[in-house]
Amino acid sequence: MDTQEENIKHTNAVAAKQQEDKPQRTILKLSLNDVAALHSSFMPFVRGGAIFVPTKSESFSFGDEIIVSMHLKSTDKKLAIPGKVMWIAPESCERGTQGLGIQFIGTTKAKVKLIIETMLGNRANVPPLVRNY
Repeated sequence: MDTQEENIKHTNAVAAKQQEDKPQRTILKLSLNDVAALHSSFMPFVRGGAIFVPTKSESFSFGDEIIVSMHLKSTDKKLAIPGKVMWIAPESCERGTQGLGIQFIGTTKAKVKLIIETMLGNRANVPPLVRNY
């Protein structure tokens, strides 16, 4: 098993443990077809990293704690990401998609950001051609 696989398993286990220790959090599913879709959703400019999740945003507030269950279909990688709402794009958003920006939190935030940057490879250092947020 390679280091990235070990990091993903460890991150998922820690996120599950954090979930047990805290009050119930909302779980949002994020299914991405490929690395280009991941690149369009990743928000590296947010301290510690963040990911944009298209969803109806009316029932969420800034600071709400969320678990993002991310699945990258092209590699079949799955990642549980603990986070908090730091960006809300409403339905009336003139640009982009309705949804939430989820900032990585907890003891795994640096590892989650590193895993995503590793998945993105060289793309992690350049802005995406199309953004979802």
